[in-house]
Formats: sequence, structure tokens, C-alpha cells
Amino acid sequence: MKPFVFLILIALSVSTVKSQEISLSECQELARSNFPLIRQHDLITHSENNAATALLRKYYPQIQVVGQATWQSDVTKIPITIPNLTIPELEKDQYKLYAEVSQLVYDGGETDLQRKTIHANALVEQQKTEVEMYKLRDRINQTYFGILLMDEQLKQNEILQNDLQTALEKIKVMVRNGVSLATNEQNLEAELLNVKQLNSGILTGKQSLIKVMALLTGKQITDQTKFIHPASVSLNTGTQRPELSLLDQQINNLGLQRKQLTAQLRPKLNLFAQGGYGKPGLNMFTNSFEPYFIAGAKINWQFSRLYTLGKERTNIDIQQKSLDLQKEIFNLNNSISVTQQSGEIQKLRQMLQTDDEIVALRNKIKQTSAVQLENGVITSADFIREANAENQARQKKALHEMQLLLAEYSLMWMKGN
Repeated sequence: MKPFVFLILIALSVSTVKSQEISLSECQELARSNFPLIRQHDLITHSENNAATALLRKYYPQIQVVGQATWQSDVTKIPITIPNLTIPELEKDQYKLYAEVSQLVYDGGETDLQRKTIHANALVEQQKTEVEMYKLRDRINQTYFGILLMDEQLKQNEILQNDLQTALEKIKVMVRNGVSLATNEQNLEAELLNVKQLNSGILTGKQSLIKVMALLTGKQITDQTKFIHPASVSLNTGTQRPELSLLDQQINNLGLQRKQLTAQLRPKLNLFAQGGYGKPGLNMFTNSFEPYFIAGAKINWQFSRLYTLGKERTNIDIQQKSLDLQKEIFNLNNSISVTQQSGEIQKLRQMLQTDDEIVALRNKIKQTSAVQLENGVITSADFIREANAENQARQKKALHEMQLLLAEYSLMWMKGN
């Protein structure tokens, strides 16, 4: 039974190790879902639904109850006298209590345009959120590639540390045999301490970046988590930045505002029914309280909107020109950034072409120096110098590789791919 339990524990440990891998795309998705601003989408949608529901209630029957009591200085009279006939005279106090039901039939399309405007405003707010969320993607890229670079630096320092440790072991034997100076051993020991100290600094920096990544993604990430090396990317030529979508939606919103101005000039048609009780009723020549009922249609056509229509349209035109200008400025600045980033990528690719040759040459020199140190031809200081030179060459190559990948992904971010 014990071997079976042991196998289970091994399987669990293997699965745990496998689960301690994370990719750049996974970090971006986790950061998006974890960032508090993402909840703004639901709030905007909820607000839009409430506003649209309230707007459509304009088409519900509108009911009002009105009460009125008046005393007037004069009343309508018939200025004639008919023998043997008494013409009643209205009393100066009058009373009215009625209920009216009104139904909007046609509003010139204004309500429909207002509904579309509410939706368009919601899209603008959603896109503003997307613009802010898009900045998070670049921050994840910078953090992720920073961690990868430190991993490469640690890897290259480990190679240097192994070279120094190997040389130290050989020099110790030579010192014990009296064929090498003690200073050679001391120099190697001091350099090993320097490398270990450098490793400690790199590890501290990596741990800080890992903590930042954990906060951004909301995922438990440790020093044992393996960050998968992303592949090189091919970029599309088009630009699809969320900032441009935001400007397009704002321009579309202005188009709806223009249509609303036109709709406000059209007549409004309502059907109504009014039932009440008053003195007098519909018969003006009775001085008693009577019920009454009226039904009909109302048309309302306001021409006063013409006074400000021209100015309002001009203001909308100015706003659109301003948005067009913002779009032009953004495209120009982004094109400059894309051009500069493309040049940086080309430069890094050229540098990487010679990095392999430099590393290979430095490695040969270091190996020759190791043999010379072992034979007592050079001192440990000479060997340390050549070992450090090879390490620097490796570090530069690793740096250029990470810079190239980061530049490619940054260019992809600039283009909105």
C-alpha cells in the first residue's frame, strides 16, 4: 500500500509543477478579469437599461387629475331681452374637477433617437473603459519580459559561477602543490562572491516583479512559477487602437445629435380623453354641478426651436472637427511611435546577428585562458577578466533577445493587434 501512496504523491507533485507555468496571454487575460475597472462595464450596461426603460415610458398613457375653483369678475351674458323668457345668468364662482388620459401617438421620431443616443453614450463610456484597460496590457508586457530578462541573467551568471568554481577547484590543488600563488585562489574566491552578490540583487528584482504580476493578475505566483518564453510575432499592417474606436463612436454620437435637432422641429400628436365634474359643465348656461366627457386629438408644433437651431448645428460641426483633429493627431503620433519602434526592432535584429559570433569567440578565449591558468601561464585576474568578458557577451545577447521580443510585442500593442 505504501508504494501506491508514494506514487500518488509523486503524481500530485508532478501536476503541481506543471500547474506552475504561466504564459503572457494568460497573464493578460487574468489581469483584465482581475482589474477593478472591468466591473465598470456592468454598471454602464445597467445604467443604459434603466435609462432606456424610463424613456420608453413616454409611450405609456399619461394620467393626471386636476381640480380648480375660481371666482371671476365677469361672466358671459346674452345682451338681449325676450318677452316671457328668462335667460339664465352665469354665476361668477366656478368649479372643476377632472381626470385626463393622454396617449402619445407621434413625436417626430424623437424618442427613438433618444434611445439610440442612450445606447451610443453607453458605447462611448464602454470604450473609454477599454482605452484604460488597454494600457494595462502594455504594463503586463513590461513586467513579464522584465521577469524573463532576469531569468536569463540568472542563467548566464550561473554559467559564469560554474566556470569560476571549476577554475577555483583546480587552483586550490595547484596552491597546495606549491605551483600557484595563493592570490590566484583569493581572486577567484572574491569574484565568486561578487557573482553571488549580483545573483542576490537580480533575484530580489525578480521577486519584486513577480509580486507586481501577482497583484495585477490576482493569481498566486511564486519564485517557482515558470514564465513561458513567448514566440516571436508577425504584425499586421493595419492599426486598430481602442482610442480610434472611441473617437469614431463619439463622432457617431454627434450624428445622432444632429438628427435629434431635426426631430425636435416636427409636430407631436397626442390622443386624449377627459372626464370630470364641474360647475358649470359643458353647458355654460347651467349653474349646477354636472359631469362631462371630452375626447379628441392634440397637435403641438413648436417653431421656437428655429431660433437656436443654426447655432446648435454649428456647435455640433465644431465638435466633429475637433474630434477629427484629435483622430488625425493620434494617428500621426502613433505612426511616429510605430516607425521608431520598427527601427528599434531592425536594429536589435542586426545586433543579434553578431551576438552569436561574439559569444563564440569569447568562449574560445575563456577556454584558452582556463588552460593557460591551469598551466600557470596567466594569473587568476587574467582568467577572471576573460570569463567576465564572455559573461557580458552572453548577457548582452540575452538582453538583446528580450528587448527584441518586448519591442515586437510593444509594436503589436501600438497597432492594436
